[in-house]
Amino acid sequence: MFDEERTVAEKAPVDGIQIKDLNNKKIKKKFSKKKIFSYSIKVADFYYEDTAKTMVNRIKDEASISNLSIIKLSKTKYRVLIGPFNDIKSLKDSFEKMYFLDFENLEILKNV
Repeated sequence: MFDEERTVAEKAPVDGIQIKDLNNKKIKKKFSKKKIFSYSIKVADFYYEDTAKTMVNRIKDEASISNLSIIKLSKTKYRVLIGPFNDIKSLKDSFEKMYFLDFENLEILKNV
């Protein structure tokens, strides 16, 4: 310290030191929602419902997959899905079964 600083420090009276918390906000705990694993495999979209049913029967016969569904998206659009799956292992197993049937454009969709 410089000599001037020492004289100022010696002359200024200090009664005590207090620390105030300037953070008046209450801390809110954030609860994370448990993420639910729910996915499906999109096989294909079809123009006719009969074609979609034929595809479902073929997959049941050749791949031994039973959780198939047909969703009507519009008057002329039907989607064949496998699932929903609640764990990654069953999703992987069904995806591999379909891959061996030479389906190239399979998509994995997250269920909402």
